[in-house]
Amino acid sequence: MKWFFFYLVPIFGLFAQHKIEHQSQVWYGYYLTYPINNQWFVQGEVHTRHFADPLVHHQNAFRAHVHHTFGENWDVSAGTAIFLNTPNDPRISTRLAIPEYRPHVDVVYRHGSTAFRIDHRFRSEMRFNRGTDLARTKLSEDVNFSNYRFRYRFQAFFPLVKHIQGKVNTEILLNVGQENPANVLDQHRMFAGLSIPIRDNLTMDVGYLHAFQQRPNLNYYDRSILSLMVYHQMN
Repeated sequence: MKWFFFYLVPIFGLFAQHKIEHQSQVWYGYYLTYPINNQWFVQGEVHTRHFADPLVHHQNAFRAHVHHTFGENWDVSAGTAIFLNTPNDPRISTRLAIPEYRPHVDVVYRHGSTAFRIDHRFRSEMRFNRGTDLARTKLSEDVNFSNYRFRYRFQAFFPLVKHIQGKVNTEILLNVGQENPANVLDQHRMFAGLSIPIRDNLTMDVGYLHAFQQRPNLNYYDRSILSLMVYHQMN
């Protein structure tokens, strides 16, 4: 066990050097999928997020992407998103929503059976932010490049009772080209929940998401999140 503590102590020492702020949030999302043919489909997403204590709005997001499937296992897509971000501190009274633009490309590989499935998603995205005045009370016409971000998500579905599935995933998000080169880790997310069919083409995912996010100043947000997502498949 000595080797375990040899590596563990420096890791805890690293976190001890920086402030960790705990927050609670609720995330809601709606996904609409529209098939074009057997190999192409489009998907749109709408999200809203708020803090739980205090009850303050945090983000709205809108994303659209086009997908091309290869056989039963591969899915490649490209799209873009706009996020309307208010301050990460819910106690700040000035809550200007600052647009962030995120073009992205995805590659997804799926394997397993109908009952038990594993997904691997690789995402690359660019991030651009609208400029503001110094007081961050008004938007300017400037659009500034922020950074590249690379994401890998491992996700598993498995049967529970009747048609309800369990769903777990973990995702690592890494920064490249950011203002502070030491801020490589953007986030680590872990999710556990249920995928509940409501109708043949409508499913709701309910679960707990834990997000550990490193800030540009190398302090951390430790977030406990209730996640409620609806997936709607058009016929």
